Amino acid sequence: METAAEIWAHFRARPFNAAVLVIVLSVSGWTQQEQPAVEKHEGAGKQTKTIEYKNASYGFGLTLPESWKGYRVSWSEWEGSVLRDDGSVARQLRGPELRIRHPKWTEEHPREDMPIMIFTIAQWNEDPVVSAAPIGPAELGRNRKYVIAVPPRWDYDLAEGWEQAQEILTPDSLHTFAPSK
Repeated sequence: METAAEIWAHFRARPFNAAVLVIVLSVSGWTQQEQPAVEKHEGAGKQTKTIEYKNASYGFGLTLPESWKGYRVSWSEWEGSVLRDDGSVARQLRGPELRIRHPKWTEEHPREDMPIMIFTIAQWNEDPVVSAAPIGPAELGRNRKYVIAVPPRWDYDLAEGWEQAQEILTPDSLHTFAPSK
């Protein structure tokens, strides 16, 4: 990266005002923004095709590799509690949980599911305990009504495909928008 003095010497003039300085810096590359991650990957010669899981009710989408085409979604309910300072249960909480299952999953050959817990903002703010793990759920993202999270230790069973599931189920793959619910 050139210094301002080198840039001015290159253009044989000192900028007289802010507009000239912006033009000079733009031409030299100082004001260029970092390229988005997608464009960086294209430079490596691999351009991965993707598919999108969208949930309008809860206002989020998840980008999946094309190899997940034909995935299945199953719904259940997470249960948790809010604890008092002494560790006793103040109240129970419940909410929806979905699992995205790889299309090649079978009873004989199970693969890692991707669990997604959905909390209202109020539930999330109560710091719910949802398992015996000493850590809570991890937030992937949020919109104006819901927090989208993964349960603690969701991938500790190391089922086939856990590495890919772990790469997919990140804040970078999640996209939130206004929910319809």
